[in-house]
Amino acid sequence: MLSKRLVGAFMFLGPILTIVMIIVDEGFISGSSFAEDLKVMSDNYALATITTVGYAIAILVIFIGIHGLARSMQGEDKPGSDLAGLASIFAMLLAGVFMVSLGLQLVATEQLSEWVKEGGDPINAFAISEAIGRSLFVFNGIVTLFLGLAILRQKNMSQIVGGFFTFFAVCTLVGGMFSSGDNWGGMMWFIGFLGFPIITSVTGFLTLREARKEPKK
Repeated sequence: MLSKRLVGAFMFLGPILTIVMIIVDEGFISGSSFAEDLKVMSDNYALATITTVGYAIAILVIFIGIHGLARSMQGEDKPGSDLAGLASIFAMLLAGVFMVSLGLQLVATEQLSEWVKEGGDPINAFAISEAIGRSLFVFNGIVTLFLGLAILRQKNMSQIVGGFFTFFAVCTLVGGMFSSGDNWGGMMWFIGFLGFPIITSVTGFLTLREARKEPKK
């Protein structure tokens, strides 16, 4: 089981690294289509690779942290243990699928000559990668919902944290299902999108603070 310090550090730093990668990514990719985005990424292959690997590290760090927190909440005598167990399982599943998405993006960006000659289509690979990446955030609502409910039931940390995890999860799930442009569903999804990294980082900070207060063994 991961130490509380490591879990806190992962949950605190992961969202920050993700935001940094988004800023870098948006700084040089501004195409209006997948073909244009892919062209820019291929022309700036080194920077595109750095951001893709950065995304991979950030996502892994976030979900390993969530997995570690959820695992620490499991136990036969702990209320909400089953919910925490489900959160830990789905967190690692989502991390694995996201790595597949980023792998497709790397291959598409490289546009390997032999792969293209054999019939590989970089644009379709890139489009599939984007589709997986965009849909995963909706399913991430399941992870945060289970985790939020587990925190509320177990009362192992601030109930405010559990409440916010649950609220942002509902926004993500409901907004993702009913989103259509700028309607109310889209607004709910956006609230969940912004809220998830914030509450994750705050939870990491609180976990780190609790770890520092504990006597060293």
